[in-house]
Amino acid sequence: MLNFYMLSSGSRGNSTVIWDENDLIIIDCGISLKKFLEKTSMLGIDDLEKSIFISHEHSDHSAGARTISRKLHADVYSRARTLDKMRFEKGYSINGEVAIGNFTVTPVSVNHDAVDPVVYIIRKRGIRISVVSDLGIVSDELLYEMNGSDIMAIEANHDPEMLRTGPYTEMLKRRIRSDHGHLSNEQSAEAISMAAKDNTRIVLTHLSEKNNTPDTALETVKAYLSNRNKRYISIEAASQDFGSTLYRL
Repeated sequence: MLNFYMLSSGSRGNSTVIWDENDLIIIDCGISLKKFLEKTSMLGIDDLEKSIFISHEHSDHSAGARTISRKLHADVYSRARTLDKMRFEKGYSINGEVAIGNFTVTPVSVNHDAVDPVVYIIRKRGIRISVVSDLGIVSDELLYEMNGSDIMAIEANHDPEMLRTGPYTEMLKRRIRSDHGHLSNEQSAEAISMAAKDNTRIVLTHLSEKNNTPDTALETVKAYLSNRNKRYISIEAASQDFGSTLYRL
């Protein structure tokens, strides 16, 4: 059995847990130790071997890594430049695929305004999970790695019109819209339509609290996929406070 649960998703903190009977993989630790323990207390994962993978150094993905890794006795993996930026001396530098128990974790480089950002593709015995956020464009390499994912957790950060008329400064708006910013609902929908299959469960992530709503993101992506006769198992929008559904594959 493989389990997936997004604990929190948004600009105030991101963290996802994926586990089987032996190992727990944590993708990003942008939440506090207290919140992490509260969200995972009923999952029965205390005795598992634990590993943390950090996508990039921004605080909403890394702020809790030091404390959580110490408390859980978990190894930390990321790009060398990311670990340096975090001043994390005890982490393991990664370039390619990493084997953790029966899992393989593949980092894929993405465009974002961080020193060496990646997203992660997690595989176990034919099951594929993509955890993809904080990127301005979706590359052909990433589409290839995501293709046919059983769970596709992908950023749908903003609605372009809400961003245009919203409260952010023009400089911040340009950053979000740029190729090193964040995916819009439409960009997310396009990527999903190219990579999702009939077996895919879609989780929209990292929704902006100022420039998007769950209904807007879901309506946009659903309409895009429907217009292209794209089939999938389910779709939801993860939230900052409640994360995602707990999936068991």
